[in-house]
Amino acid sequence: MPSPTDYAVFTELSPNSKPAKPGWNRRIFTDTDAYKGGAIQCDFATGLLTLAPGTYQISGLSAVAYFAKDDPPETVVPRSPASAGYCRLRCIDPDIPVDPANMRELANSHPTVLCIGSPSTANLVPSVFETFYETDKPAQLVLEHQSGSNPDQIYLRVFVGNSKWHLFARIAIRRL
Repeated sequence: MPSPTDYAVFTELSPNSKPAKPGWNRRIFTDTDAYKGGAIQCDFATGLLTLAPGTYQISGLSAVAYFAKDDPPETVVPRSPASAGYCRLRCIDPDIPVDPANMRELANSHPTVLCIGSPSTANLVPSVFETFYETDKPAQLVLEHQSGSNPDQIYLRVFVGNSKWHLFARIAIRRL
């Protein structure tokens, strides 16, 4: 049985470069920064976060970056104007049908969308969010990010300088 002190922090670092696609892109976490209890699980292959029944405080960030292979090493080359976007936290609820072929068109007013993040740009300005979530059954959540309909040279992850230590998303979940 989960204890009320369950918490977890998961991070998406950059073990490889990953270009953004038009519309919503699921964040795939790669590392566990902090973990206690058993109420919160992360599937590092799919990005699915599974929560046991309970009440949770959830916060985090999601960022994207411009990247071109000819950019100078160890730099981020800002663009102006910059592509804008934001993240959203969404519940995957089998009782609320969603057309899997039309996920990129799922409106933020859809009942599965828990919250949206602040505006961000592809100049590594993150979208941040915070919310509370209560569930009486096991729940699965995903963090998604969009940066427009044509994210040319925009990446969800950038692996450069032989370093995976470029943080692009983080989520902190605490069971109350």
